[in-house]
Amino acid sequence: MWFNPIKVGIAVLALVSPSILAESVASYPVGWESWPVVKESQNLPADTVLPPDTSLFIQESVKAYDWINNGLGSPLTIRVNPEKLEQYKTHGPYTDGPTVVAISEVQGIIWVTEHLSGLPIYGSYNRKGEDISSMHPSLEASFCHQCHDAYKDICINGTCTEPVLGVYEKQ
Repeated sequence: MWFNPIKVGIAVLALVSPSILAESVASYPVGWESWPVVKESQNLPADTVLPPDTSLFIQESVKAYDWINNGLGSPLTIRVNPEKLEQYKTHGPYTDGPTVVAISEVQGIIWVTEHLSGLPIYGSYNRKGEDISSMHPSLEASFCHQCHDAYKDICINGTCTEPVLGVYEKQ
């Protein structure tokens, strides 16, 4: 079993005092481009009008990421580590290591969810693997943790289940 005491310490600090760390905690998963696509969604444009019965999770997600692509939105692709596909189908529990990536296709943002000692940790990178968490507050690991933790009914074990496009499929 892989265990890195430095990462565990960083993860604990991020969970206990999220304001301490703005950098990504999850590592950039080399080779994510070959992981299977499990879901496609959308970072919606800033001027999106959501249906009145839209979940608070989707409302908060749209508000948090309405800046992407200068407010024009972007397709979002979700890929899962092939070693964790079966775990993803039941939303865990997850083994250690990179679990899932969400890619904002136009902006080139790669959100990473990794698991360490059963806990989700997060990171934000560009396509070159450079940490971009300081580019915007909604890309910081603490922001990811706070939102995923607040919506545990949707973000089970750190992976979220309600695609934003599902809001429009109901109409």
